[in-house]
Amino acid sequence: MKRRTLCSWSLGALLAPMSWAQQTNGAVRKPGPNWRLLINEAVTGETNIFVLTNRYQGLADYISAQPKGRAIGIEPVVDIRRFMSLAQGGSKPDLVFGKSVNQMAKLVRDSGYQPVVRRSDEYKAAFIVGKGVNVKSLAEVKGEKIIMPDEYAATTAVAKAELRRQNVTNPRIIHVRYQEAVAQQVQAGLADVGVVNPSTAKKWAEQGGRVLAETRPVANWSLLASPSMPAEEVNALRDALIGMNKQAPTVLASLGFKEWARADRKEYLELLDYTKE
Repeated sequence: MKRRTLCSWSLGALLAPMSWAQQTNGAVRKPGPNWRLLINEAVTGETNIFVLTNRYQGLADYISAQPKGRAIGIEPVVDIRRFMSLAQGGSKPDLVFGKSVNQMAKLVRDSGYQPVVRRSDEYKAAFIVGKGVNVKSLAEVKGEKIIMPDEYAATTAVAKAELRRQNVTNPRIIHVRYQEAVAQQVQAGLADVGVVNPSTAKKWAEQGGRVLAETRPVANWSLLASPSMPAEEVNALRDALIGMNKQAPTVLASLGFKEWARADRKEYLELLDYTKE
């Protein structure tokens, strides 16, 4: 069954770039140094490098076909710590895409990366509760056990921020590696409260589970440009990517969302002010 699923993912990832290549009528990539595109899908993302590379090939082809675009080398990095180390290193990639938006915000604030675009809908983590848990609001959570994903995850960062905002002191927090394990353990009664991403929260509610609260909305999956990229190129890239909303919706769909929106430095600083990172 797993083998069939992997084959299905691989085929889907390959078809999206082919579709875009047909739309560009075989546009020839311009000479010059390639751009490096560093990618991380956070702790709940795909771990197969072949699948990841092909998933983002359509995006790379689209950027390469733009007037100020370059040929792009895709570098997927599964581990978020290694991703951050590479992004912060001396030889910085030209472009970075990541789903752990609190970590992306640190690249903006601390390493000079330039916000280009982000997923248009904002990100909100959710607190789910198991059957028999009687708390009616987040402020009522006292001795209950709270299970969260990896400590580097944006889901965890904004959840802890919301607990502070609701004056929940000394919460009993336990971390697990994967998002899926959070809902499973709450359902099994191994934790009273769980912190999950929006898609998991939606599925939980559809199956009759209770969502106790949500965090503040913050910036979502983001694409940043290197500190050294000229402003003219950054602006041209931003315009081109927002143009994907109408010109290449199938490529965006293959990445798991519908539209890009303009990203602004202020919202990343506000996110880090919220999370106190």
